Amino acid sequence: MTLAKLVRFVRPALVLLLLGLAAPLRAAAAEEASPAPLVADALQRGDVVRLREQLAAIARTSSIDAAAKAFAAAVESLPRNRGFRARFDAALASDSMLPTVGAGYLFVFVPGWLYRSNPDSGADLARPRAVIGAMGLATRLVPIDENGTVEANGAALAAELERLASDGRRLVLVSTSKGGPETHLALDQLGRSDGAGHVAAWVNIGGLLNGTARADYWMEWPQRWLAAVGFAFLGRGIEAIPSMTMAPRRARFPKLRIPPGVLVVNYIGAPLTADIRPDVRDDFEVIAPHGPNDGLTLLADAIVPQGITLVERGLDHYFAAPDLDRRIAALAAALFGELEAPAER
Repeated sequence: MTLAKLVRFVRPALVLLLLGLAAPLRAAAAEEASPAPLVADALQRGDVVRLREQLAAIARTSSIDAAAKAFAAAVESLPRNRGFRARFDAALASDSMLPTVGAGYLFVFVPGWLYRSNPDSGADLARPRAVIGAMGLATRLVPIDENGTVEANGAALAAELERLASDGRRLVLVSTSKGGPETHLALDQLGRSDGAGHVAAWVNIGGLLNGTARADYWMEWPQRWLAAVGFAFLGRGIEAIPSMTMAPRRARFPKLRIPPGVLVVNYIGAPLTADIRPDVRDDFEVIAPHGPNDGLTLLADAIVPQGITLVERGLDHYFAAPDLDRRIAALAAALFGELEAPAER
């Protein structure tokens, strides 16, 4: 066989081989470069149920990491989120993040579950409170029942926010984890009575807005019995846990309304499997069959989709970043930039 004939013989096989090698590379690039169209469409429409379903489908057919990437890419594809990200990144790169405004605002912090008993979880929001205070801004921690139900704490928070209307300053609410659905309930209650005019913004940090599969897990047998015994030993009940399960939170979520004029900023981590820390892995794996999650709740279930969303790729529910203080300050600076430029929203 001549050399020319040999080349003609092997050329088709080489082409097929190269195409086969290139396909995974093209798929990986496409996965990262552009969000799944249905995910982006559900997010744009504010359809949390559809968003949850699309992400779960990607996790089943591809991988949970592909679904987490699709979520982050979809979030970052929306103009309102890109604009806020630009403000955040600029503030993060700045030497000084001291706000030029802020005297007329009061930061009201709504803590998470067991924030007094387990402050190491960050549920007490001690670091954000310290950073915001160091920026010269006024802060207040709402002393809600650390083991109260979502409904009871939501009502108590609404009463406290109504009382703060006489303070004269505009409120910036900052909630975390279980404090998220409680804040959502409180804002809905205030809005229905036209009592939210003094609320400027709500920063929702990893809120369990649609519940968490981890709570569902603890309400199953025998975990429920173990939880009841453990909490009884501490002199506590377990009523808060079923209020964080998915069924009641998902049933309530679409009925809640954000009052007009309240800016919502969702701050959420979007970790890949390799980013999950050992102390978060068990929770992550319990929730993983439902879709991509931050280690305590599904990514789709942690946001108010009509608001602005800032995604922190690689971070989980607890935001254990070495430069967390700078990120908090940058988030505050970006928030003020957004509040002082309402025409751009």
